[in-house]
Amino acid sequence: MAVNPGYVLEAAVVPGDLNYVWGLVKSMNYKFSKSVVQAKREEGSDEGALGQYSVAYSDNTVQTLRVTEISERLPTKRSLGMEMVSSDPPVDYSSRMDQICLSAVTHGKTPSVYVEFSSDFSSDVSMAVLEDSKFKKRDFFDDLIAFSGSHESSGSNAKRQKT
Repeated sequence: MAVNPGYVLEAAVVPGDLNYVWGLVKSMNYKFSKSVVQAKREEGSDEGALGQYSVAYSDNTVQTLRVTEISERLPTKRSLGMEMVSSDPPVDYSSRMDQICLSAVTHGKTPSVYVEFSSDFSSDVSMAVLEDSKFKKRDFFDDLIAFSGSHESSGSNAKRQKT
């Protein structure tokens, strides 16, 4: 198997205010995602201070993700780091680290957030897995944009009705 630079990054502009979009991402419940059936925090002594989550996907894959980093240090930026601990069925690579970074768009007609979702894979990853990761990130963004946009439009209607 050839050695690949196993890094995938996709980005999108998501409608909504930073705190709302951050709440959707940081909660790790993926309620906006059509591909996630269930996501829950695991209970146990070895989960770490930031938590470990079991995520069940619609293709019957279950992955355990450990949150390795949460940053809310800067007023217009947020980030979440995760490490894949296990997968059932098993994956064809040794490791993966994910990071989701959010930045408030500070100039625009409506509130929005620039979101980057990256994955850093071990060197034994195949090109097929990298491509799959790219398209899954795009699906993640499509679902997040649709969910956040529907929330934003219902919020705008409520504002219009109040005035």
